[in-house]
Amino acid sequence: MSKVRTRFAPSPTGSLHVGGARTALYSWLYARKHGGEFILRIEDTDQVRSSDEAARGIIRDMKWLGLDWDEGPVVEGPHGPYYQSQRIHLYETHVRDLLDRDRAYQAWESRDELDAMRKEAEANKENFRFRRREPYTDAEMALFESEKRVPVVRLKAPSHAVTIEDVVVGDVTQTPDELEDVVIRKADGFPTYHFAVVVDDQDMRVTHVLRGSEHLMNTAKHLGILEALGWKAPVFGHLPIIFNMSGSKMSKRDKAKAAREGARNAAQARSAAKDDWAWLASPIGSDAESVLAFMKKKNDDVGMATAIASHLDVDLPMIEVMDFRQAGYLPEALLNYLALLGWSAGDDREYYTLPELAEAFELGRVNKQPAKFDPAKLQAMNFEWITKRIDETRYKQALKQWFEVVDSPLARLSDDALDTTLALFRPRAHTFVDLQRKSQFLRAAPVVYDASGVQKHIRQGAGLAHLSDVRAALSDVGRWENGSIQRAFERLCDQTGTKLGKYAPPVRIAICGATDGPGLYETLAALDRDDALARIDRAIGAWSAEQ
Repeated sequence: MSKVRTRFAPSPTGSLHVGGARTALYSWLYARKHGGEFILRIEDTDQVRSSDEAARGIIRDMKWLGLDWDEGPVVEGPHGPYYQSQRIHLYETHVRDLLDRDRAYQAWESRDELDAMRKEAEANKENFRFRRREPYTDAEMALFESEKRVPVVRLKAPSHAVTIEDVVVGDVTQTPDELEDVVIRKADGFPTYHFAVVVDDQDMRVTHVLRGSEHLMNTAKHLGILEALGWKAPVFGHLPIIFNMSGSKMSKRDKAKAAREGARNAAQARSAAKDDWAWLASPIGSDAESVLAFMKKKNDDVGMATAIASHLDVDLPMIEVMDFRQAGYLPEALLNYLALLGWSAGDDREYYTLPELAEAFELGRVNKQPAKFDPAKLQAMNFEWITKRIDETRYKQALKQWFEVVDSPLARLSDDALDTTLALFRPRAHTFVDLQRKSQFLRAAPVVYDASGVQKHIRQGAGLAHLSDVRAALSDVGRWENGSIQRAFERLCDQTGTKLGKYAPPVRIAICGATDGPGLYETLAALDRDDALARIDRAIGAWSAEQ
C-alpha cells in the first residue's frame, strides 16, 4: 500500500470557515494516524475573488490551530508550487493532451446563448446539462471569429454511468443523462476548479480526498476527467455539512443577515427615512450607495457587515476561525469540538488532545448526517480546557496569541498586575474575552451598578448601613492584604452579630458593580487601598442621595 497523502485545498476568497477547518482537521488526522503526509494547497485560480491577503490569513489560521503541513506554502516540497496560479503550465499541458486525443473540444457558446439553453430546459422542466455531439459548422466558426469570441475548453462527458465510491456516504451513481461536458479551461486561460483539483491531486500523489458533502455531486465530473487522463481515482470521503442551531447551513451570509437586522433596528429607533443610510455610512467609512446595496442584499460583504456591527454594537455569529480566535477561544478546544462534529470514537469520551485524536480517528466512524454547531457546548468545552486541561505556561502563551489579534487592555498590564488578574479570574473565565470583561473592575471603578443587586442589597434592608460599617472597619486595616482584610471583617461580624453574607453583597456592588466575582478578601486586596475605599465612599454618597 502506498503512503497515505491527504490534502487541504482552500480557495483564498475569504477567511477560513470552521467547516473548512474541520475538513483540514480530518485530513490531518487521517494522515497522522497512518504515518502519512498532509499537504496544504492554495486554490487561487479565481482571479476575481482570490486575494493574497486571504491566502495569508488561511496560513495564519492553520498555524494557530496547530495543523502543520508536510508540503505546501512556506515549507514547500517536491511537488510544488503549492499555489494553483503558479501551476498554469501544468494544466495547459494536460488540456492540450485531451484536445489532441479528441477527449476535449473548444466550446464557443456565449453567456447569453447558454442562458437561453438553460431557460429552455427549465421551461421543459428539465435539468440543464450541456452536451455537444455535433461539430460546429464553418458558418458558425466564421461568426464566432467575427465576434472575436474566445472559446472555453470542455471535456467530452462519458457515455456511461459514473459511480462515486465514497467511504463516508457509500456509492452514488450518476447516469449518462445526468453528466455534462464540463468546462476544464476558462476563456481567460485559467483552469476551472474541477480540472485543476484533479490534476493537482494526481501530481501531488494524493491518496485520500476528504472534503465537504457539497462537493459530492462534483465528483462525477472529476471521475470523468480522471478517466480521460487515464489516472486512478483517489479514495473519496465527503463529510457531513455543519448546520447552525436553527438547522440552516453555517454561512458567512449569516453575518450579513445579523448586521442588516441590527441596522434596520437602529434606523427604526432613529425614525430614519426608508433607504436613507447616510447616517450610517459616514461613521463606518463608507458611502450611502454602498450601504444601500448591502441592505438590499446586492452583496453579503463581510467587511461591511463587520463595520456595521462594530458601530452599532451588534453581535455577529461566529463562522470563521478568526471569529473564535478573537473571541478568546483556545485552538485546543475548537479542534476538540470540531472533531466531534461528525465523528466519534464510539464511546462517551469528550476531551481529546490533538495526538489523542490522531490515534483514535477512523474514517469509518464519520457520520453521514449533518451536525449542529452548538456555541454553548463549545463554550463549555473551552471552559474545561482553559481552566483544567492546560498549565499556566500554555495559558499565558495562548493569552499572548490572543493579544496578537485584539486590542485588549490586558495586554498593557504589568506582569504582576496580569498575574493578579489570572489568579482571580482564570478559574472563572470561559474565554479570554470573558476574562477581560470580568476583570474590568480591577482596571477602572464601575460606572454602572447591577440594578437588581442594588435593589435587593442596598435599597432594601440595611445594606447602606452595612456598607458604612465596612468602610469604617476597613479604614483601620494596617497592611492591605488578604489576611488583614479578612480579620477586619471577622471583627466587624463579631462586634455587630451580623453574618458576612449581609456585608459582602453591598461591598461587591460598590467595588465591582455586581454581586458575583472572586473571593471578597482577594478582590479587595487586588485593588489599591485608597482606590478600594474611594469606591466604597462613592457608592455610599450616591445611594445616600437617593434616601
